[in-house]
This record gives sequence, structure tokens and C-alpha cells, in this order.
Amino acid sequence: MLGGVCGGLGEHTGIDAVLWRVGFLVLTFTGGAGIPLYLLLWVLLPPAPPSPGSEPSALEGLVARLHDSLRGALSRRG
Repeated sequence: MLGGVCGGLGEHTGIDAVLWRVGFLVLTFTGGAGIPLYLLLWVLLPPAPPSPGSEPSALEGLVARLHDSLRGALSRRG
């Protein structure tokens, strides 16, 4: 799946990732908030540790750089 947001939320909360996906779909179709919220969480949530021998995609690399820069900016403010 794209970004692994629902899987990560499922692991953290103990709620099945399918239910998170359904929730994002409901938010998307009932007001459009699902997609922006998913993208925001994709950038804000820390990435999962990479599997041995796997290379991150270019998009995952971009998101990792965004995450690191946001974390650095927030740590300088606080």
C-alpha cells in the first residue's frame, strides 16, 4: 500500500489496518478530508525500519527527507 500509514496506525493502535483504510475512504467520500489527512500522516509519521536488502523508492526517499526536515524545524522551535 502507498506509504504504509494504515499499517503503521494498525500496529500502533492494535486496530486492523483494513479498518483504518475504510475510515480514510469514508473521510474521503464524505467531505474529502481523507486524502489530505493521509498525506499529512505519511509525512509526519516516522518511517518503518527498512527490510534487509531493500532499497527505498524515490518517493519514499522524498517523504523521508520531508519528515527529517520537519522534525528538525520543530525541534529548533521547541
